[in-house]
Amino acid sequence: MDLAFRCAGGFVASFVLLTATVCTNTEAVQEQASTIKPLAVLYGKYIGEHRGQPPASEAEFKAYVQANGKPILDANKISDADSLFTSSRDHQPYVILYGPLKGPPGPAGQPVFAYEKVGVNGKRYVASSLGAVEEVDDAKFKELVPAAP
Repeated sequence: MDLAFRCAGGFVASFVLLTATVCTNTEAVQEQASTIKPLAVLYGKYIGEHRGQPPASEAEFKAYVQANGKPILDANKISDADSLFTSSRDHQPYVILYGPLKGPPGPAGQPVFAYEKVGVNGKRYVASSLGAVEEVDDAKFKELVPAAP
């Protein structure tokens, strides 16, 4: 009986721990399901390989992703480079700011380079060149991207 009680107690403790982990990681899972994180990683990689200079145009960045992005696309289960440039949440193309970045500090202290055009439930993902992603409400979005419509 003592062994059965200990086993049941261990099962309950494991279940509680698993439930707490799943509940606290819901936002992280949503971010992982979004394509903006791998987009930000590839953008940062581009900058790192081009002496700190961001891509000047969408064509330039897409060509880089086509040539160098396969490992990151595969790791994130993204079928092709074009899918990377579309939000899996609002199904709109990401707005990507090309050329030198300007604006107030965003995620990880860097200006926003990409954001969801519409977002979901009044919130959008924004990304910085360091690969940091943050979900923000409309008020915070207007602070981070004042030039956005």
